[in-house]
Formats: sequence, structure tokens, C-alpha cells
Amino acid sequence: MNDASNTPSCLPPWRLRTRQVRGGLSRSSFCETAEGLFMTSGYVYESAEEAQESFDGTRDRYVYSRVKNPTIRIFEMRLAEIEGALDCRATSSGMAAVFAALACNLKTGDRVVAARALFGSCTYILTEVLPRFGIRITFVDGTDLNQWEEAFA
Repeated sequence: MNDASNTPSCLPPWRLRTRQVRGGLSRSSFCETAEGLFMTSGYVYESAEEAQESFDGTRDRYVYSRVKNPTIRIFEMRLAEIEGALDCRATSSGMAAVFAALACNLKTGDRVVAARALFGSCTYILTEVLPRFGIRITFVDGTDLNQWEEAFA
């Protein structure tokens, strides 16, 4: 790979629009015309030590496709190119994305202020899941600016 442009080393550097369509592509030494689909859930390791290091995060390897796999990584890198972002993480559902955004940014003792009128699964995360981690939730009428101001005061 050509690190500067995310272009496979067997090809000339790509311009922005091409990176947005083809970004994240990891070609083999054969320079095939399309990336492969990795339809596996597990991966092979040369030794028990390599497996252990892969599973504990010491070694950067794919370990289980529901967590990450090369096909999803290509998608994430391509979406980051389209959005002009440094990186991207894909989730299997919108609620997984909502939970990931909350769980990665909140910690014990934090408080969330949210409108009462939310998608049911969002309400469940706020009322049932996050409080288990010591995160407080305050609900307000989303159309009442005074309630928002009071909640943040």
C-alpha cells in the first residue's frame, strides 16, 4: 500500500474521487480487479502463542468476524474516505451504533439529558442499561427549551 494515498502499491496514486470509491482496498500481489469477500468467522494461527497475543490484543490480528474482518474494514476505510474522516467503525445495526457512541463516551458518574420522546430501544438503553454503570439519566420535554436549560443548569 502507498500510505499517502491509500492506493495499492501496484497502482499509480489515486485522486480523491477514486479513493472515495475504492478506498480501503487491500490488493494481493496479483493486483486483482476487485477485493475479496472474507466469509469466515475464524482465523488460523501458527501457534498457541500467536492466538493468545491475537485474542488479548497484543498482536493486531483478526480473531472473530463478528468483531472485525477484512471485508468490513475495507467498508470502514472507504466510508471514512467519503466522509473525509480519519477512520470509521461500522456496526451491525443502528442501535449498536447508538450504544457504541454512548458507551465509548460515558463513564460512571456522568449524566445524560435526553428528550422523553425517543425510539423505544434508545429509551431502554437510557433507562435499563446505562444506569447499571452508574450513569444518571434526566428526561425532559424535547420541545420545551426551559426544561433543557434547567437540566443543564
